[in-house]
Amino acid sequence: MRHLARELLATDGVLGFYNSAHGPHKYPRIQIKMTAGRVIEQLVRFLRDELGVACRYRTETAILNGSGISRKHVLQISRSEDVDVWRREIGFSNPSHISRMMVYELLGECKPGSSIIDRLSLLCGRQSSPWPSVPIAPSDFLWIIDQMTNRFGFPIVKGNVILQRICEINKRLGLSVGQTLGRKLPSLVEL
Repeated sequence: MRHLARELLATDGVLGFYNSAHGPHKYPRIQIKMTAGRVIEQLVRFLRDELGVACRYRTETAILNGSGISRKHVLQISRSEDVDVWRREIGFSNPSHISRMMVYELLGECKPGSSIIDRLSLLCGRQSSPWPSVPIAPSDFLWIIDQMTNRFGFPIVKGNVILQRICEINKRLGLSVGQTLGRKLPSLVEL
């Protein structure tokens, strides 16, 4: 169940940081939404019974552009101590979630709306605040991937392999140094 929970969060969930009133975004929340209600129900039962995690379960209904009704089952963990239990007992495998946690540990908060490049740039010391994003040097990218792996056990793939794949994808897309992807996505690494 631990492996399943970790990968459900990686693919169908979010780790976010929220504020109370007008304070900093320092309260972590894990939320997983799926149409598979039985999966969410069993995960809630596991978290409560096996790990002692306080989590909420609810369903949401949405109307889909005239094509019917969608029902989502939602698991939510809102207490900091329960997110800490998740981190210790289950872990994170999504680099976006890991970078959010690392920024939170560095700054004591992680504001919403930042991209992974914003967070990686901050974590590599390329800038003092997470906005705007600045592409990071390949050596910084390799360093931050090593940090993620050492502290969280993920990503499993080595940084040089990820960097190689980024170069291959950019080459296939016909991108040169400094160009952005078609949807104005920023360059992740200075190449």
